Amino acid sequence: MQQDTKVIRNEIIRYSIYLLIVLGLTVLAFYLTIGNNANIIVDTLKSANPYFILAVLGVVLFCFILRSIVIFFLTRSYEKKYPFHRAIAVDQVGTFYRMVTPAGLGSHVMETHTYFRQRIPISTALSILATYSIIYQIVLIIYNTITIIAKGNLIVEIGFINISFSESTNVDVPLWILIMIGYVINLAVIVFIFFISYWNGFYHFLDKKCGKLFYKLKIVKNLDNYHQKLTGARDNFRANFGHLLVNWRVFIISIVAFFLYITLSYSVPYIVGLALGNSSQYANFWDSVLLSNFHQMITCIIPIPGNSLLSELFFLRLFYPAGSAVKFYESEEIARASLLLWRGLMFIIPLFISSLFTIIYRPRKNAYYAQDSNDQEVQE
Repeated sequence: MQQDTKVIRNEIIRYSIYLLIVLGLTVLAFYLTIGNNANIIVDTLKSANPYFILAVLGVVLFCFILRSIVIFFLTRSYEKKYPFHRAIAVDQVGTFYRMVTPAGLGSHVMETHTYFRQRIPISTALSILATYSIIYQIVLIIYNTITIIAKGNLIVEIGFINISFSESTNVDVPLWILIMIGYVINLAVIVFIFFISYWNGFYHFLDKKCGKLFYKLKIVKNLDNYHQKLTGARDNFRANFGHLLVNWRVFIISIVAFFLYITLSYSVPYIVGLALGNSSQYANFWDSVLLSNFHQMITCIIPIPGNSLLSELFFLRLFYPAGSAVKFYESEEIARASLLLWRGLMFIIPLFISSLFTIIYRPRKNAYYAQDSNDQEVQE
């Protein structure tokens, strides 16, 4: 256990460095957003309707609850007496590390550690988190597909996203290329694991031919280890997906919760626009959701911790595209002020809350062992 504690300590140090990078990039993004229009943007922010700000904070809270509901019901399918407040703890720890690591890769490590501290066996925790990721990815792909079909005309309307590297260097990047790359990345995650699990030909192709190729290219150092990991990934997915299908009620609840979660969190650009008096004819609830979906597809391409700087850049390019008549916000000042509110309320505040929760949360000291019986009641 001493060795595990040392590993976790090293992970925390590494994630603290990521956090500093995230905060630094976010400050830089805010500075670039304000630019030479500080007085105008500050005045615009001062005029914000507080009731809409409270509505966004309500969305943030409800998103916490929706994610925790998924964790709660998935864990209950393994541990019958698992309490809801522990699901909140797992969600908040995962949220913090998801925000400060590239592509959120550090979240599952710390979520697994949190489960272990709650007396949940490591094998069970890994199954729960794998199932959580499977369901979320399925919902995300469905939403991405709907967005491309429903708002494909908007991609054509905006056309290009202009990215400025300096005053003399500007690059026009076709929007549809970025979106399709992001869509393929999202789709590939779930399609790959389904193929490897249920298409034996694809599994053997990866195991035999690709394994030998990777070995020759020195990508893989040990073929036996590569085979074991590939087989383990296939068997674990089959077991987790089979468990999910048996517990179909939990599957449906999770699907609905994730659809609500994505819809509400992606509607925030519309709500902050209302707070600032935006009256653009192109601004409505569903356009906010669909544009935010495009935003997710684009920003997933480059795995920067917290999507800092990248997120702010593409927010403005999508919601206030230069050279296009289709603008979600009626003026540049409202667009930039909305960006600051959106990022502050949906990223900075959740990051602050989840970091406090991660630091403060402590299960019982005698909880540091794996529970063998699923029926044993645990109290904190």
